[in-house]
Amino acid sequence: MKQVKLIRRRDFIKYLAGSAGLLLAGSYARHTLAFAGDEGIRTAQPVDYIITGVADPKDKFAMVIDVGACIGCRTCMYGCKEENNIPDSISPLWIEVFELQPEGGVTGHPSPQDLKKGATTSYTQSPREGRWYLPVHCNHCANPPCVKVCPTGATYKDEDGLVLMRYERCIGCRLCVVACPYSARRFNWTKPELPPEKTNPLVEVRPIGVVEKCTFCSHRTRVGKLPRCVEVCPVRAKHFGNINDPESEVSKLLEENLSFRLIEEANTEPNIYYITRGKKWIS
Repeated sequence: MKQVKLIRRRDFIKYLAGSAGLLLAGSYARHTLAFAGDEGIRTAQPVDYIITGVADPKDKFAMVIDVGACIGCRTCMYGCKEENNIPDSISPLWIEVFELQPEGGVTGHPSPQDLKKGATTSYTQSPREGRWYLPVHCNHCANPPCVKVCPTGATYKDEDGLVLMRYERCIGCRLCVVACPYSARRFNWTKPELPPEKTNPLVEVRPIGVVEKCTFCSHRTRVGKLPRCVEVCPVRAKHFGNINDPESEVSKLLEENLSFRLIEEANTEPNIYYITRGKKWIS
């Protein structure tokens, strides 16, 4: 393993604040982390991965989720897990699917209190009569509070609106975890264990001690593919595209349907929209 000079956290932050880098499409990246502090030393093995696609400022990616179609099967959760090298030690996964009672109708705007009181992610069968399902993950907000509180620039908003992580800058302070109103961030408490044959080379394997989250599968979407959760949905409840393009599917869905976004009162301007085009099996 490459030798790495150990530096203290405060000095590490100073170095990062003055640094900048550009990741080119089709190139390779190699990260080695080491920290020294009162808590001891934490290191990560170097990981090679392929960087695909770069941000285009003409794009503004968004997701539209049809809760009238979602059957709560969680296929999106497990497709995301497989695609993004999420180890079994991460719980919950990057995507959570809530089962809710249809009080107020499936076109309602669930509050955080509604999710805590009237919803569960622990259901064992779906779809169930008299229930509806709400997938939740990082909303890639236009006004992301996680970016504002990050002291090292590890969390940043790219030119196409995606909120992403520079894992080599993350110091594990978890301020972003507290700031996120959607509880969409995950702290990596243990060293990830992934069989080589199940590791996606397009996605970086995150080391112990950093925060990770949904990326809208930037390695796919920036080269014209769909996020894995959208691709694997068996009922096409999820839709993805560029809302700066009036001819995109997501633009047309938002034009043709009433929509809501979670916790809009927080002024985060989330880029996940929910619509309902009917769910006949709800009584």
